[in-house]
Amino acid sequence: MKLLLLTPIILLIQITSVFGQQPSLVPQPKEIRWEKGNFILTEDIKITKGNSDLPLDYFISQLKFQTGIQIKESLEDYADITLNIVDEIPLGEEAYILTVKEKNIDITAHNQQGLLHGLSTLLQLANLDANVPCVDIHDAPKYPWRGLMLDVSRHFFTIDVVKEYLDLMAYYKLNKFHWHLTEDQGWRIEIKKYPKLTEIGAWRTESDGSKYGGFYTQEQIKEIVAYAAKRGIEVIPEIDMPGHMLGALAAYPELSCTGGPFEVWTRWGVSKDVLCAGNEETYQFIEDILEEVIPLFPSKYFHVGGDECPKDRWKACDKCQLKIRTEDLKDEHELQSYFIHRIEKVVNENGKQIIGWDEILEGGLSPTATVQLWRDWHDPEAVGKIAKMGNDVIASPTSACYFDYDIVTTDVAQVYAYNPTPKGLSKEDQKHILGGECTVWTERIPDKNRIDFQVFPRVLAFSEALWKGTKEDGFHAFEERMLGQYPILDKKGVAFGPSSQVMEVTTEEKNEKLEVSANLLIDNVDLKYKSPDQTTFTEYKNTIQVTSSGEIVFQAFMGDKTYGDPEKVSFEIHKGNQAELSLIDLPSTPYQGVGVNSLIDGKLGNPEKFKNSNWIGFNGSSINATFQWKESINIKSIEFNTYDEVASWIMAPKEIEIAYSLDGSSFKKLKTKIEITKINQSNHYQVKFKKELKGVRALKLLIENGGLLPEEHQGAGNPSWLFVDEIIIK
Repeated sequence: MKLLLLTPIILLIQITSVFGQQPSLVPQPKEIRWEKGNFILTEDIKITKGNSDLPLDYFISQLKFQTGIQIKESLEDYADITLNIVDEIPLGEEAYILTVKEKNIDITAHNQQGLLHGLSTLLQLANLDANVPCVDIHDAPKYPWRGLMLDVSRHFFTIDVVKEYLDLMAYYKLNKFHWHLTEDQGWRIEIKKYPKLTEIGAWRTESDGSKYGGFYTQEQIKEIVAYAAKRGIEVIPEIDMPGHMLGALAAYPELSCTGGPFEVWTRWGVSKDVLCAGNEETYQFIEDILEEVIPLFPSKYFHVGGDECPKDRWKACDKCQLKIRTEDLKDEHELQSYFIHRIEKVVNENGKQIIGWDEILEGGLSPTATVQLWRDWHDPEAVGKIAKMGNDVIASPTSACYFDYDIVTTDVAQVYAYNPTPKGLSKEDQKHILGGECTVWTERIPDKNRIDFQVFPRVLAFSEALWKGTKEDGFHAFEERMLGQYPILDKKGVAFGPSSQVMEVTTEEKNEKLEVSANLLIDNVDLKYKSPDQTTFTEYKNTIQVTSSGEIVFQAFMGDKTYGDPEKVSFEIHKGNQAELSLIDLPSTPYQGVGVNSLIDGKLGNPEKFKNSNWIGFNGSSINATFQWKESINIKSIEFNTYDEVASWIMAPKEIEIAYSLDGSSFKKLKTKIEITKINQSNHYQVKFKKELKGVRALKLLIENGGLLPEEHQGAGNPSWLFVDEIIIK
C-alpha cells in the first residue's frame, strides 16, 4: 500500500477538492446527511447550554483556538447555538443529534455525555474555518468502552501531558482513560499511610548515577479526575499486583518472599520478585492502599493488573507453600487466583468491580470480574470464551492495540481492521464485549513527542473501529478523512508519526562491495541520507556503494520536517558477504527479513529492537548454516549477535558448533572458546581462532535454539524464538 502524504498547506487544498465543503470527521458519525449552505461563525454568535448544566468555557476556548473567533455564552434558553437534553433519544446513552442550518445550530442528547460528543463533532466541522457546513447528524457509538491506557511508570509524565491527552481523547470520542500507576520501574501515586512508596519507590537510579522518577499527589489525582469528567472521560486506575511490584518492594522489602533488599528497576521485562501471597501483612498493605486510592476515582472499576506474575519465589517460600496447603489450593496458579479473589472482595466492599489482564483467568475467575484481553496470540478464541462464561471483556489484542509497537509491526490499516467482537457469538454473549482499549506502554517512550509519534494517527483508526465499526472496503475513504485531521493535529502541536512503513533498505553484494538501496513506500516525501563521514543529510538519488564498515542513516522529509523514524543501518563488510549460504530450516513467519541472505547482507540489527528486517527469527528451530565460497579464503574469526529477551519469548542459543572444510565436502569440527558480550538486549558471540584457518572452501555453523520456554514463563512449554542478525566472517 502506498499512502499519499501531504504537507498541511497542500492538505487544505486537497481537502477542499475531495470534500468540497464537507470537513473530515473522525470517527465517522453513524448517520450523516449533508445539506446546502453554511453557518457562518462570527464574534456576534452566541451559544447557550439550554437546560443542561454543561460548562461551555472549554468549547468556546477550543473554537477560538481553531478558528480565531471568540463566540459568547448566552443565559437564554435559545441562542445561535443551543444545547438541550431530552428524555427520548432512541440511539442510546451517548447518542446525540446535531443539526447545522444557515441560521442556527442545535445539539440534542439524552445526557451531558451526548452533548459533549456533539460539541466534539461541531469542533471538527468547524476545523480551522469560520464556515460550518449545514448537516444533519444522528450519532451514537457502537461500543461503550473506548479506552486509552497510559503507562506512567516506565516513564513518568506530568499532569499537563496527561491533560493534553484527555483533550485529544475527547476530540476523538474516546471515553475511558486507563491510568497505569505502578510498576517495577516506579510507583506513581501518593499513599499517605506508606510514605516510602513515593519517597523510595517513585525514584530509580540510572546507570549514570542520576535519579529518575516522579509521582502524583492525591490532590493532583483529584485534579486529573475532575478534568477528565468535564470532557466525558472516566478514569480507571491500575495498581498492578501481585507482580510488577518492585517499586513497592524497594520501599517495603518485608512484603516479599525473600526480604530483599531491592532497587527500583532500571531495566524492562518481568521481575521474579513479587508480593508474598503467603504473608498476611501483604493483604493488609493492599487493603490500606485501596482505602486511600478508591475514593479518589468515581469510576465503578478498579484495575488490579494480575499479569506476568512469575511463581518462582512462591515455590521456594515457606509462607506461600503453607498458604497453598491451608487454603487447599492445587498449586501456585491457584494461589494467584486466591490472591486476586481476596483483593476483589475488598474492592467489592468499597463499591467497585475489578478489571484484570487475562492472566486472572488462570486458577479460576470470579463471575463479576471484567477481563482485559491482551494475549490474542495465547488463545485466539479467548474473547469469545470469556464472553460465553458470562464475564465482561475489554479487547486489547497486541495485534492491533499495542501502540508502543512500531509502525512496521502495526500500521494504521491493521488498526482500522480491528474488531473486538469475534464472529459466531450470540447476541446475548456479544453484550459482554464492552469494547476495546489501545495501550501505550512506555519502556521506549520517554517523552510526549514520542507518545504523539506512536499514538497518532493510529488512534484515529482505533476510534473509528469502536465508534462506528469499520468496513473491509472502507479504508480508502477513512484514509482521506484521516488526512483531513492532519492540519488540526499540526495546530494542536501533535507530533504525529507515519501511518505505515516509510521506507525499505536493501543490500546486495557485488564484486566484494555492498550496494545499498533505499525504496520509499509512500509518496510525496523526500529521502535523504547521511554516511559515516557526513554531518548533514544529502539527497538520496542512486544506490550507495559501501566499501567499509560503518553506519548510514536514511531519513524521510516532509518539507523541512523529518517524517517517520530514521532508518539507521549499521554495515559490516566481511567474507560472508561473498558466500553462498544455505539453511536446513528457513526463518519463521513473520520474522523472515529478506530470507536466508539476511544473515550475510552486511546489515546489523538494532541491539534494542528485534522487530525489523535486520533480525530474522526461528521459532523452535535452530540455525544450521552452510557457507560455501567459489575460491578458498582465510578465516580469523566468526561473530554474530543473538537477541535475548525471554519476556518476548526469545532465548539465547543453547549451543554453538563450528566445522570447516578445505575441499567443500568433508568437514572438521572446531573446538574453540566463544566469548560472549552483553549489548543491551542482545548477546554478541565472538570466536577468535588462535591460528588463522587457511584455504577454507566451506563452513558449517550450528546455532542451537534455546529450547522450550521455562516453567513459570507465561508461555511455558512453548518453543522459544532464536533471533540472529548477521553472521560475520572475517
